[in-house]
Amino acid sequence: MKSCCFLLYLALIVYSPIYSQEVEEKFIQANGVQLHYLDFGGTGLPLIFMQSFHGDAFEWHTGEMAGIAEMLVPEYRVLAVTRRGWGQSEHTEWGYDVATQSEDVLGFMDALGLEKVVLIGRIPANQDMIWIAEHHPKRIAAMVMIGNPHVGLNASDPAIRKYETELLTMSWDLGEHAVAMRAPRNSWRPHFIVDSTARINIPTLRFLSTMDVESLPGGRGAFYLDRTIRLVSTPDFKPWNDRVAQAAIYFTELGKDTSRQEYIRNYLIKHDPGPSFRASLEKAFGENLQTVWEPEVPEDADFNIFWEEIYAPFFVNEIKAFLKKSHD
Repeated sequence: MKSCCFLLYLALIVYSPIYSQEVEEKFIQANGVQLHYLDFGGTGLPLIFMQSFHGDAFEWHTGEMAGIAEMLVPEYRVLAVTRRGWGQSEHTEWGYDVATQSEDVLGFMDALGLEKVVLIGRIPANQDMIWIAEHHPKRIAAMVMIGNPHVGLNASDPAIRKYETELLTMSWDLGEHAVAMRAPRNSWRPHFIVDSTARINIPTLRFLSTMDVESLPGGRGAFYLDRTIRLVSTPDFKPWNDRVAQAAIYFTELGKDTSRQEYIRNYLIKHDPGPSFRASLEKAFGENLQTVWEPEVPEDADFNIFWEEIYAPFFVNEIKAFLKKSHD
Protein backbone atom coordinates (compact mmCIF):
# COMPACT_ATOMS: atom_id res chain seq x y z
CA MET A 1 0.00 0.00 0.00
CA LYS A 2 1.21 3.53 -0.74
CA SER A 3 0.89 4.51 2.90
CA CYS A 4 2.93 1.55 4.14
CA CYS A 5 5.31 -0.26 1.79
CA PHE A 6 6.41 2.89 0.03
CA LEU A 7 6.59 5.30 2.98
CA LEU A 8 10.30 5.97 2.54
CA TYR A 9 9.69 7.46 -0.89
CA LEU A 10 6.64 9.63 -0.24
CA ALA A 11 8.77 12.73 0.34
CA LEU A 12 10.68 12.19 -2.90
CA ILE A 13 8.15 10.93 -5.46
CA VAL A 14 5.10 12.75 -6.80
CA TYR A 15 2.55 10.31 -8.15
CA SER A 16 0.78 11.22 -11.37
CA PRO A 17 -2.96 11.75 -11.03
CA ILE A 18 -4.93 8.74 -12.27
CA TYR A 19 -8.34 10.30 -11.71
CA SER A 20 -9.46 13.54 -13.26
CA GLN A 21 -12.89 14.25 -11.82
CA GLU A 22 -13.31 17.95 -11.09
CA VAL A 23 -13.80 18.91 -7.45
CA GLU A 24 -14.61 22.23 -5.82
CA GLU A 25 -11.87 23.76 -3.69
CA LYS A 26 -13.34 25.73 -0.80
CA PHE A 27 -12.54 27.47 2.52
CA ILE A 28 -14.59 27.72 5.71
CA GLN A 29 -14.23 29.16 9.23
CA ALA A 30 -14.29 26.33 11.75
CA ASN A 31 -13.30 26.34 15.44
CA GLY A 32 -11.74 29.78 15.01
CA VAL A 33 -9.50 28.93 12.03
CA GLN A 34 -9.92 28.95 8.27
CA LEU A 35 -9.81 25.43 6.88
CA HIS A 36 -9.26 24.40 3.28
CA TYR A 37 -11.35 21.54 1.92
CA LEU A 38 -12.46 19.77 -1.22
CA ASP A 39 -16.09 19.16 -2.10
CA PHE A 40 -16.44 16.13 -4.38
CA GLY A 41 -20.22 16.47 -4.53
CA GLY A 42 -22.78 13.71 -4.09
CA THR A 43 -25.77 13.38 -1.80
CA GLY A 44 -26.80 11.27 1.14
CA LEU A 45 -24.72 10.25 4.14
CA PRO A 46 -21.72 12.64 4.44
CA LEU A 47 -18.21 11.18 4.30
CA ILE A 48 -15.30 13.29 5.54
CA PHE A 49 -11.85 12.20 4.39
CA MET A 50 -9.18 13.36 6.83
CA GLN A 51 -5.59 14.26 6.01
CA SER A 52 -2.63 12.09 6.99
CA PHE A 53 0.85 13.25 8.15
CA HIS A 54 1.75 15.18 5.00
CA GLY A 55 0.22 17.25 2.21
CA ASP A 56 -3.39 18.38 2.33
CA ALA A 57 -6.89 17.34 1.25
CA PHE A 58 -5.58 16.65 -2.27
CA GLU A 59 -4.13 13.45 -0.79
CA TRP A 60 -7.56 11.98 -1.60
CA HIS A 61 -7.83 13.48 -5.09
CA THR A 62 -4.50 13.61 -6.91
CA GLY A 63 -2.19 12.36 -4.16
CA GLU A 64 -1.30 9.08 -2.49
CA MET A 65 -4.91 7.92 -2.05
CA ALA A 66 -6.22 9.17 -5.42
CA GLY A 67 -9.52 7.83 -6.66
CA ILE A 68 -11.14 6.51 -3.49
CA ALA A 69 -13.17 9.64 -2.75
CA GLU A 70 -14.33 10.09 -6.37
CA MET A 71 -15.62 6.54 -6.59
CA LEU A 72 -17.90 7.06 -3.59
CA VAL A 73 -19.80 9.82 -5.41
CA PRO A 74 -22.77 10.19 -6.02
CA GLU A 75 -24.05 7.67 -3.44
CA TYR A 76 -22.56 9.74 -0.61
CA ARG A 77 -21.77 13.38 0.00
CA VAL A 78 -17.97 13.38 -0.11
CA LEU A 79 -15.64 15.96 1.45
CA ALA A 80 -11.92 16.07 2.26
CA VAL A 81 -10.43 18.51 4.77
CA THR A 82 -6.92 19.91 5.27
CA ARG A 83 -5.88 20.08 8.93
CA ARG A 84 -4.84 23.41 10.45
CA GLY A 85 -1.30 24.48 9.61
CA TRP A 86 -1.00 22.26 6.54
CA GLY A 87 -1.47 23.28 2.92
CA GLN A 88 -3.85 26.21 2.49
CA SER A 89 -5.47 25.88 5.92
CA GLU A 90 -4.63 28.65 8.36
CA HIS A 91 -1.39 28.29 10.29
CA THR A 92 -1.64 29.10 14.00
CA GLU A 93 0.99 29.19 16.72
CA TRP A 94 -0.87 26.58 18.76
CA GLY A 95 -3.50 23.88 18.34
CA TYR A 96 -1.54 20.94 16.95
CA ASP A 97 -2.52 18.45 19.64
CA VAL A 98 -5.04 15.71 18.91
CA ALA A 99 -7.83 17.26 20.99
CA THR A 100 -7.72 20.66 19.25
CA GLN A 101 -7.43 19.23 15.77
CA SER A 102 -10.31 16.87 16.50
CA GLU A 103 -12.36 19.87 17.62
CA ASP A 104 -11.43 21.47 14.28
CA VAL A 105 -13.16 18.56 12.55
CA LEU A 106 -16.24 19.02 14.74
CA GLY A 107 -16.16 22.75 13.96
CA PHE A 108 -15.93 21.89 10.25
CA MET A 109 -19.02 19.72 10.60
CA ASP A 110 -20.87 22.46 12.47
CA ALA A 111 -19.99 25.07 9.88
CA LEU A 112 -21.43 22.87 7.12
CA GLY A 113 -24.48 21.89 9.17
CA LEU A 114 -23.49 18.22 9.34
CA GLU A 115 -24.85 16.58 12.48
CA LYS A 116 -23.53 13.06 11.86
CA VAL A 117 -20.88 11.83 9.42
CA VAL A 118 -18.64 8.94 8.46
CA LEU A 119 -14.98 9.71 9.19
CA ILE A 120 -12.32 8.18 6.94
CA GLY A 121 -8.57 8.55 7.35
CA ARG A 122 -5.25 6.95 8.11
CA ILE A 123 -2.46 7.02 10.71
CA PRO A 124 -2.79 10.41 12.55
CA ALA A 125 -6.38 10.86 11.35
CA ASN A 126 -7.18 7.65 13.22
CA GLN A 127 -6.16 9.44 16.43
CA ASP A 128 -8.65 12.22 15.72
CA MET A 129 -11.42 9.76 14.94
CA ILE A 130 -10.92 7.93 18.22
CA TRP A 131 -10.82 11.21 20.17
CA ILE A 132 -14.15 12.27 18.64
CA ALA A 133 -15.59 8.78 19.20
CA GLU A 134 -14.71 8.97 22.90
CA HIS A 135 -15.89 12.54 23.47
CA HIS A 136 -18.69 13.06 20.91
CA PRO A 137 -19.84 9.61 19.77
CA LYS A 138 -23.24 10.86 18.58
CA ARG A 139 -21.52 12.86 15.83
CA ILE A 140 -20.11 9.75 14.11
CA ALA A 141 -22.19 7.35 12.03
CA ALA A 142 -19.20 5.11 11.29
CA MET A 143 -15.40 5.19 11.02
CA VAL A 144 -12.95 3.83 8.47
CA MET A 145 -9.35 3.56 9.66
CA ILE A 146 -6.68 2.80 7.06
CA GLY A 147 -3.85 1.32 9.09
CA ASN A 148 -3.56 1.38 12.87
CA PRO A 149 -3.50 4.71 14.73
CA HIS A 150 -0.10 6.21 15.42
CA VAL A 151 0.82 6.13 19.09
CA GLY A 152 3.86 8.10 20.23
CA LEU A 153 6.51 6.79 22.60
CA ASN A 154 7.11 9.86 24.83
CA ALA A 155 10.42 8.44 26.04
CA SER A 156 12.12 9.82 29.15
CA ASP A 157 15.59 8.79 27.91
CA PRO A 158 17.35 11.94 26.56
CA ALA A 159 19.04 9.99 23.73
CA ILE A 160 15.69 8.66 22.53
CA ARG A 161 13.99 12.04 22.84
CA LYS A 162 16.81 13.52 20.76
CA TYR A 163 16.34 10.86 18.09
CA GLU A 164 12.56 11.39 18.01
CA THR A 165 12.99 15.17 17.68
CA GLU A 166 15.50 14.89 14.84
CA LEU A 167 13.25 12.41 13.05
CA LEU A 168 10.28 14.78 13.29
CA THR A 169 12.48 17.54 11.87
CA MET A 170 12.68 15.55 8.62
CA SER A 171 8.98 16.18 7.90
CA TRP A 172 9.60 17.61 4.45
CA ASP A 173 6.43 19.71 4.04
CA LEU A 174 6.41 21.62 7.35
CA GLY A 175 9.64 23.57 7.14
CA GLU A 176 10.90 25.11 10.37
CA HIS A 177 7.57 24.28 12.08
CA ALA A 178 7.94 20.49 11.74
CA VAL A 179 8.64 19.64 15.38
CA ALA A 180 6.17 22.19 16.79
CA MET A 181 3.40 20.82 14.57
CA ARG A 182 4.13 17.10 14.84
CA ALA A 183 5.35 16.58 18.41
CA PRO A 184 2.13 17.56 20.28
CA ARG A 185 0.31 14.57 18.79
CA ASN A 186 2.75 12.13 20.42
CA SER A 187 1.26 12.68 23.87
CA TRP A 188 -2.19 11.45 22.82
CA ARG A 189 -3.58 8.46 24.70
CA PRO A 190 -7.22 7.34 24.43
CA HIS A 191 -9.38 6.68 27.46
CA PHE A 192 -9.40 2.93 26.87
CA ILE A 193 -5.66 2.78 27.63
CA VAL A 194 -6.22 3.60 31.31
CA ASP A 195 -9.83 2.45 31.63
CA SER A 196 -10.18 -1.20 30.65
CA THR A 197 -13.98 -0.92 30.84
CA ALA A 198 -14.19 1.86 28.22
CA ARG A 199 -16.08 0.90 25.07
CA ILE A 200 -16.57 2.53 21.65
CA ASN A 201 -19.93 1.58 20.17
CA ILE A 202 -19.43 2.89 16.65
CA PRO A 203 -19.24 0.65 13.56
CA THR A 204 -15.60 0.76 12.46
CA LEU A 205 -13.80 -0.69 9.47
CA ARG A 206 -10.02 -1.11 9.77
CA PHE A 207 -7.75 -1.84 6.81
CA LEU A 208 -4.47 -3.52 7.68
CA SER A 209 -1.42 -4.42 5.63
CA THR A 210 1.42 -6.80 6.45
CA MET A 211 3.66 -3.74 6.11
CA ASP A 212 1.61 -1.45 8.38
CA VAL A 213 4.41 0.64 9.88
CA GLU A 214 2.58 1.29 13.14
CA SER A 215 2.32 -2.49 13.74
CA LEU A 216 5.98 -3.34 13.12
CA PRO A 217 8.27 -3.94 16.16
CA GLY A 218 9.30 -0.53 17.48
CA GLY A 219 6.70 1.20 15.31
CA ARG A 220 7.41 4.22 13.14
CA GLY A 221 10.58 5.19 15.02
CA ALA A 222 12.34 1.87 14.43
CA PHE A 223 11.08 1.66 10.84
CA TYR A 224 12.72 4.95 9.93
CA LEU A 225 16.03 4.51 11.79
CA ASP A 226 18.09 2.85 9.05
CA ARG A 227 16.10 4.49 6.25
CA THR A 228 16.79 8.03 7.42
CA ILE A 229 20.48 7.30 7.88
CA ARG A 230 20.59 6.02 4.28
CA LEU A 231 18.56 8.99 3.04
CA VAL A 232 20.97 11.65 4.36
CA SER A 233 23.97 9.70 3.06
CA THR A 234 22.84 9.66 -0.57
CA PRO A 235 24.89 11.98 -2.85
CA ASP A 236 21.82 13.86 -4.09
CA PHE A 237 20.33 14.59 -0.64
CA LYS A 238 19.82 18.33 -0.20
CA PRO A 239 18.43 19.72 3.09
CA TRP A 240 15.35 21.88 2.49
CA ASN A 241 16.08 24.22 5.41
CA ASP A 242 18.76 24.94 8.01
CA ARG A 243 17.07 22.84 10.69
CA VAL A 244 17.00 19.82 8.38
CA ALA A 245 20.70 20.38 7.69
CA GLN A 246 21.33 20.07 11.45
CA ALA A 247 19.24 16.89 11.59
CA ALA A 248 21.20 15.50 8.65
CA ILE A 249 24.43 15.98 10.61
CA TYR A 250 22.87 14.12 13.55
CA PHE A 251 21.83 11.16 11.34
CA THR A 252 25.17 11.14 9.52
CA GLU A 253 27.00 10.84 12.84
CA LEU A 254 24.49 8.26 14.05
CA GLY A 255 25.22 6.22 10.93
CA LYS A 256 28.87 5.93 12.00
CA ASP A 257 27.99 4.77 15.53
CA THR A 258 26.55 1.25 15.31
CA SER A 259 26.38 0.80 19.08
CA ARG A 260 24.23 3.93 19.41
CA GLN A 261 22.03 2.74 16.56
CA GLU A 262 21.47 -0.60 18.28
CA TYR A 263 20.75 1.11 21.59
CA ILE A 264 18.05 3.26 19.95
CA ARG A 265 16.59 0.33 18.02
CA ASN A 266 16.47 -1.96 21.06
CA TYR A 267 14.97 0.77 23.24
CA LEU A 268 12.22 1.49 20.68
CA ILE A 269 11.35 -2.19 20.39
CA LYS A 270 11.46 -2.88 24.12
CA HIS A 271 9.35 0.17 25.04
CA ASP A 272 7.03 0.07 22.02
CA PRO A 273 3.52 1.00 23.27
CA GLY A 274 1.96 -0.39 20.10
CA PRO A 275 1.12 -3.99 21.09
CA SER A 276 -0.66 -3.07 24.34
CA PHE A 277 -2.33 -0.12 22.62
CA ARG A 278 -3.73 -2.30 19.82
CA ALA A 279 -4.92 -4.93 22.29
CA SER A 280 -6.76 -2.22 24.25
CA LEU A 281 -8.19 -0.80 21.02
CA GLU A 282 -9.58 -4.15 19.93
CA LYS A 283 -11.10 -4.72 23.37
CA ALA A 284 -12.68 -1.26 23.43
CA PHE A 285 -14.23 -1.63 19.97
CA GLY A 286 -15.17 -5.28 20.39
CA GLU A 287 -17.62 -6.52 17.79
CA ASN A 288 -17.91 -3.01 16.36
CA LEU A 289 -14.47 -3.42 14.77
CA GLN A 290 -14.25 -5.15 11.40
CA THR A 291 -10.72 -5.75 10.09
CA VAL A 292 -9.94 -6.31 6.40
CA TRP A 293 -6.49 -7.23 5.10
CA GLU A 294 -5.27 -5.44 2.01
CA PRO A 295 -4.11 -7.41 -1.05
CA GLU A 296 -0.40 -8.05 -1.41
CA VAL A 297 1.45 -6.06 -4.08
CA PRO A 298 3.25 -8.34 -6.57
CA GLU A 299 6.99 -7.67 -6.63
CA ASP A 300 6.99 -7.01 -10.38
CA ALA A 301 3.89 -4.79 -10.33
CA ASP A 302 3.76 -1.26 -11.72
CA PHE A 303 2.43 0.25 -8.52
CA ASN A 304 0.50 3.12 -10.14
CA ILE A 305 -1.34 0.67 -12.39
CA PHE A 306 -1.86 -1.73 -9.49
CA TRP A 307 -3.29 1.10 -7.41
CA GLU A 308 -5.69 2.22 -10.15
CA GLU A 309 -6.89 -1.23 -11.17
CA ILE A 310 -6.74 -3.20 -7.90
CA TYR A 311 -6.05 -1.20 -4.75
CA ALA A 312 -8.34 1.83 -5.04
CA PRO A 313 -11.35 -0.27 -6.19
CA PHE A 314 -10.62 -2.71 -3.35
CA PHE A 315 -10.90 0.08 -0.76
CA VAL A 316 -14.05 1.48 -2.35
CA ASN A 317 -15.82 -1.88 -2.58
CA GLU A 318 -15.00 -2.72 1.04
CA ILE A 319 -16.12 0.71 2.27
CA LYS A 320 -19.39 0.51 0.32
CA ALA A 321 -20.14 -2.98 1.64
CA PHE A 322 -19.31 -1.90 5.19
CA LEU A 323 -21.49 1.21 5.05
CA LYS A 324 -24.39 -0.68 3.50
CA LYS A 325 -24.20 -3.34 6.22
CA SER A 326 -23.81 -0.87 9.09
CA HIS A 327 -26.60 1.46 7.93
CA ASP A 328 -29.23 -0.91 6.52
